[in-house]
Amino acid sequence: MAAVIALAGVLVVVWPRTVEAQPQLAESAQLRFVLTPASTKSGRNSFDLRVTDRSGHPAQGAVTVEPAMPQMGHALAPITAGPAEPGRYEVGDVDLLMAGQWEITVSLNAERVVIPLLLT
Repeated sequence: MAAVIALAGVLVVVWPRTVEAQPQLAESAQLRFVLTPASTKSGRNSFDLRVTDRSGHPAQGAVTVEPAMPQMGHALAPITAGPAEPGRYEVGDVDLLMAGQWEITVSLNAERVVIPLLLT
């Protein structure tokens, strides 16, 4: 029984933990962008994106997302985000092949930000 308890204790310490996806904030001159990935793991992913003006009012317009991994010279074609509700956009089925530091460039009209995203 002591061996089982000891093994359970070791597993709790060394078992890989899932890192919960956290909202990532970036601001341009006029807008605030909050990108929340569905996962922090490499592979197929999706994003929830909220865009507001500096007063907190929903921004409207065509939003594009361009994922890139500059360290590896890897970039995906621009993806048009689908509007879900005023100021909220969805990007689905993005294939982020590799673990590591990604840069997600988000554009709305003339405003553009780069949001860092670390994947495991």
